[in-house]
Amino acid sequence: MILLAPVLAAMSLQAPPVQRPTGVAPAPVATPAPAPVATPAPAPVAPAPATPEAVPVTPAPTPISPAPAVAPPVAPAVAPAIPAPTVEKPGPPFYTDADMQALRSRYGLEADPPKVERKPKFRCWIADPACGFVVELNATSAYAHRLRQGSVDMPNDVNRWNSARIQYDIWLSIPTVVETRGKYRFTRLSLGPKGGIIASDSRDLWGNLGLAGRYWFGRKAFAPNIEFSAALAFKIAGRNRLNDQFDNVRGPMGFTADIGFGIGGYGAIVIGGQFDAALSQPVDEQTSAAGMFFLGFRGNILWGAPAALAVATHAVTTRSVSAP
Repeated sequence: MILLAPVLAAMSLQAPPVQRPTGVAPAPVATPAPAPVATPAPAPVAPAPATPEAVPVTPAPTPISPAPAVAPPVAPAVAPAIPAPTVEKPGPPFYTDADMQALRSRYGLEADPPKVERKPKFRCWIADPACGFVVELNATSAYAHRLRQGSVDMPNDVNRWNSARIQYDIWLSIPTVVETRGKYRFTRLSLGPKGGIIASDSRDLWGNLGLAGRYWFGRKAFAPNIEFSAALAFKIAGRNRLNDQFDNVRGPMGFTADIGFGIGGYGAIVIGGQFDAALSQPVDEQTSAAGMFFLGFRGNILWGAPAALAVATHAVTTRSVSAP
């Protein structure tokens, strides 16, 4: 038994018999060798295109969320102020003082126009801005430097002497430019005709006829002003040089003009001149060219002083001064 066991083990380990086909075996098929595969040559690598410079990109700002709306504190309710009732003036027009002030400021008028009319003194016989048409009687007393042509046979022969000039005029002052303030009107510029008599030494007398005017710088009674006048002058009487007697004198037309700086219509300081043309025919009435420059005072005779001064100057000049 012991010997039989290895024999059985060897038999069980032998390979089984190969089963063979009973028909003719097919011929073996020759398997072709694989053809070599051609490997393509590597294509040239093109250079990579230049990459454009990168533009820095600014990041979009982060939107800021609005702050939450805070409701304003509610003020305590206040009762509206009731305006005081305006008191209207009785009767039309129904305007208050505030309405009138607004109207004046709109049109550039005075805030406080005169409410009472100022009465001019002397009932407008003395010029005043509050007056309209005025009739004035003025008297002038002035120092005069006189000149007269001498002999025509001698060159530059001129007679000169110191004398005085007295003038009595009537002015008709007509308002030309008027200024309105409230309900009242004031004269700004007056202009009108004037005429009178001029006297000097040697009993010389001239007549004059022309225009006179006055410009006011204010509306008060003593407002400053500028006076001006111009007139034709003609000699009417004087000393006859042939018999040295006072006689009518025929003379050609000359002219006179002056300007003055005054206070109200009471008086003014005036400066001016006069020229007398020569008369050659007839021979017995010949007169030489002459003239004068003067500086003096002119005022309205109604208040007395200008008239008294003119009469005194005329008397002294007639007695004390004689022409060469």
